[in-house]
Order: sequence, then structure tokens, then C-alpha cells
Amino acid sequence: MAKKPASKKKPGKPLAQRLAADPALVKRYQSDPGLRSKLTGSLEKYLTPQQRQNRAVNLRLKAPIAPGSNVTERDLAHEAQAATTVRYGPQDRALAQQLGVAQQTERDTASAYDQYRAALQQHAAMVQSFQQGAQQALQQTAQGITGLGSQEALQMQQAANQQAAQQGVAPAGDLTSLANAALATRQGVMGTFQGEQALTGAAANTYADTQANVVAPGQKLSALAQAAGRTRDIRQKQADLATEKGAYNETFRDTRRQDEFKNQLAVQTLGANVAQDQATAQVATQRIKSQETQTKARLTSQEKQTKARLEEQAKQGKLNRANQRRLAELRRKDKASNPSSTATTSKEQFRQKYGVDLQPTSAHNRARDAVQNSETAFGQVGKVTKRKDGSVKRVTTDEVVSVLRNQGVSNLWIRAGLEMARGGLTPGTAARIHKAGYSVATLGYKMRPAASSPTGGIPAGKI
Repeated sequence: MAKKPASKKKPGKPLAQRLAADPALVKRYQSDPGLRSKLTGSLEKYLTPQQRQNRAVNLRLKAPIAPGSNVTERDLAHEAQAATTVRYGPQDRALAQQLGVAQQTERDTASAYDQYRAALQQHAAMVQSFQQGAQQALQQTAQGITGLGSQEALQMQQAANQQAAQQGVAPAGDLTSLANAALATRQGVMGTFQGEQALTGAAANTYADTQANVVAPGQKLSALAQAAGRTRDIRQKQADLATEKGAYNETFRDTRRQDEFKNQLAVQTLGANVAQDQATAQVATQRIKSQETQTKARLTSQEKQTKARLEEQAKQGKLNRANQRRLAELRRKDKASNPSSTATTSKEQFRQKYGVDLQPTSAHNRARDAVQNSETAFGQVGKVTKRKDGSVKRVTTDEVVSVLRNQGVSNLWIRAGLEMARGGLTPGTAARIHKAGYSVATLGYKMRPAASSPTGGIPAGKI
């Protein structure tokens, strides 16, 4: 049986239609970061408000702080936060410590005054109890005075009667009125003392109660107000410091952006000058090469004619010594111009002398171009460019080094270009070039004494 032809798969619905018809699919796309990344353009409406806000924040943080800069807004935020922490960190920690002490003092103040009030209330209760006991004792004493007065009056009457009987006189008179008068006097004195004691007890009770229930709470409120005031002052200092930190953060960001704008402008200006100098150098190099080629072709043609004539004279035996030397020189020159033998000998000598293989001609050409570009770029050091705002910018060696590195030029050729711009290679740089497999003679660079400082103060480890 013949196989059924494979059915073509029908194209699915667009994602927008599927999302509009399936809320569960929308939730799936919202919860999966991989799928959520597909919700772009008109599909962003299916994101939650928080996700849309996060996406906008991420886009803003990924943006460079200046056109062409590698520093993003996120990097700038981290730098600003780090700088703010370094500047205000000690003050933040000091205020936080002071706030903790003030809050603890506020809690301890309330506890201390609660204990103080409890002690005063206990004292007031003891004073009241003591006064009640004193009044009860005085009442019992007053009752005892009444009974004691009656007994003493009877005893005085009996003693007077006995004395009268012994003396043989009439019985003693009635002493009851005298006893009653004495008893009344005693009771009056005791009543006066009880009144004074009652007044003294009431004053003591009132004073103790006032201390416990009026003075102590007032002192507590006053102390708590003072402690809360200190806490409030520290919080205000923290708020003021936060305002100052925010202003410093904004100032730092603005300054950093302006510096980055200046750096990018300097890089662009330097790049334009370098490109112009490179173009000029290339035109000059091509013109020199063309002139050298024409001269070499002319000399080669003349030398070939001379050699042919001398060879013919040698066959005929008509060469003198001068022509013999001339013919030998032309033959050596032809032999030296043989590329295969010359290249082999040069490579072997280079390997024996420096222990590395000699780089090919193409590598030498690239190195020569890199050094030429570096030398041209360092020629811009010290030049002043005028900006749009009227200020001036002087090109520095560090800026040239940074630009060359961004262009991919190695440290070796940057250093060589700097030294060539200063008058020639030092022996140390020439040794580095040889160890890298390049011939200084092939590159055509001149040397200068090692005692000079062509790097202009830049440490050798930097380039």
C-alpha cells in the first residue's frame, strides 16, 4: 500500500490571539522569566504593573551615562552609593548608636520611675497604718485615764479619812469634786494631744499620698518628655543627614556624568586626529614606496645591463681588476636578492640569537602599522582642544594610552610608539620586541640610549 502523504502542520495562532483567549496562558508567561522576555512591544500589556515597572527600571539602568560610554546607570548608582557610604558611614553609625542609647534610656526611665512610685505608695501605706495605730493607742489611753481617775479619787478619800481618824478629828471632807476637776483636766490634756496627733497624722498621710500619686507621676512624665526629646533630636539629625546624603549622591552622579562626557569627547577628538594622521601617513608611505619601487626598478635594469656587459667581457678575457670587483659585487647582490636563501639564513640567525622563531612579514607589517599609529597618537599629547562651552581640554599621555588599548593595540607596540615619538627605542624595549619574535632592523626603528626616559614618567608596568 502506498504511504499516505504527510499532512502539513497548520500554522498556529499568533501569540497575541492565544494570550487574549487564555488567561491561564497569560499567567504562565508572567511567571516564567524565559517566556516573559517574549512579551515585548504591544504584548507588554499582559505584564503585571510591577513587571512593567521593573522592566522600565532595568532598561533605564542599562543605559550608558554618556553616548559611547561603557559605564551604565547601574554602575553609576553603585559608584554613588559606595562614595556616599564612605563619606557618611561614620556619621550614620554614630547617630544609630546614639539613637539606640536614647531609646534604651527612655525605656529605663519609665521603669525606674514606676519602681520609685511603687516605693512611695508603699511608704504612704505604712504612714497611714502608723497613724491609725497611734490613734487607737491614744483612744485606749484616754479610756484608761477615765478609769484611773475614779480609782485615785476613792483612794485619796480613804487616805484622808484614815489620817483624820488617827488625829482624832472629824472625818475628812468629800474630795469628789476635786477628783472630778483633776480628771477633767487630764481628759482635756489627752483630748488636746489626740487632736494634735490626728492633725499631724492627716498631714503626714496627705504628704505621702501626694508624693506617691501626684509628684512621682509628674516627675515621670517630665523625665519621659526629656528622654523623648533627646530621641526626637537624634531622629531629626538622621533626617537632616539623609537629606545631605541625597544631595551628595545627586552631585556625585552629575559630576561623574560630566566627566564621562568630557572623556568621550576627548576620545572622539583624539580618534579623529589619529585617523587623520593615519590617513596622511598612509598616503606618504604609499608615495615613498612608489618612488622606491621606481628607483629600484631603474637601478635593477641598469645593474642587469652592466652585469651582462661585464659577463661578456669576462668570457672574452678583457676584464680589468676594477671590473672584476664590480662583477663580483653584482653577483653577490644577485645572490643576496634570492628571497628563499636570504629568508632561510635570516630566520636561522634570528632563532640562534634570540631563541624564538622570527615572525612572518605580514606580522612585521601589522606591528609597523601599530607602532606608527601609536607614534602618531602620542604626537597629540599636549595639544589643546576647545569645547562647545568655551573651556579647553589638554590631551594627556594617559588618555592616549587608554584610547590605544580600547583600539586593541598591545602594550608592546604602545610603548614602542611612545618611545619612537620621543626619539627612538631604548635597548630594553628592543629586547622585548626581539623576544616577541620581531626584528627591530626589519621594522626599521632607530635606537636611543637606555638612560633616557621616553615614557615620560609612566611606569614600565603600565604599557
